[in-house]
Amino acid sequence: MKTKLEEIAAKARNETNLKFTSLCHHVTRERVWESLSHIPTQSAPGIDGVDVNEAKENFINWIEPMLQTVHRKGYHAPPVRRAWIPKPGRTAKRPLGIPCIADRALQRSVSEVLSAIYEEDFLRNCSPPLGSCSAQV
Repeated sequence: MKTKLEEIAAKARNETNLKFTSLCHHVTRERVWESLSHIPTQSAPGIDGVDVNEAKENFINWIEPMLQTVHRKGYHAPPVRRAWIPKPGRTAKRPLGIPCIADRALQRSVSEVLSAIYEEDFLRNCSPPLGSCSAQV
């Protein structure tokens, strides 16, 4: 049995002129949980101060409201925590934005869904024998 992402990829591969109008229903609780499970436990928390273990413990409390706003197309990402990290070989520092753990899990989930479509489009524009690509980035 094919997964939903494999079905999306096959549809993108076979129906090249197809325009996907809504993909929100593919961002599911299970997909977000899987994405959350891939975030390293030592990852820095975002502005809300919630670390990975705490996000996993409270998953059932925040996932439904988040998915409802995503499916209503009303999701707004929480503010990003700003950290300053040193530039290699210099005393100067550069800014780094650290999103909340829940938002990182959602971003990864959305990325997986979109990649199922756009990787097929990208591969279609590549030359199979040499692997060189003619697609414009």
